[in-house]
Amino acid sequence: MITDVTRDAEGLRQAIGELLEQAYASARVTRSLDDSDDAGRDRIFGSLPQLTLSPGYYKCAEYLLWLEKCKNSGLVESAFSMAEGQGLMAVADARREFERNHPPCGVCGALQESPFSVSCCKCSTDFVRRNA
Repeated sequence: MITDVTRDAEGLRQAIGELLEQAYASARVTRSLDDSDDAGRDRIFGSLPQLTLSPGYYKCAEYLLWLEKCKNSGLVESAFSMAEGQGLMAVADARREFERNHPPCGVCGALQESPFSVSCCKCSTDFVRRNA
């Protein structure tokens, strides 16, 4: 049985989230790759988040991320198909979850490893926690 990935909103949201996480992790380890030997590089690449779905989900997710970028820049003005509209909603949901899991530093704007980080990973600013 063939699955139509454009109709699987939850699968697309997961694929988009995994791509966002992988891009974030790749950007974080790029600096470490320059100073590593071959074994270190293999260890670094092994620590990156793994994709868990079939490749069709990621192809569709990449298209939807591209479509979102075109839409936000004003390049696309035509109406979207139902699948594209639902896919863009999945992009918005995945992006909100990603941003909730990696809030930006209020000083330098760098994305943090976790919403519970006590200091910025880039500028080392200490975060103040408010008691509830």
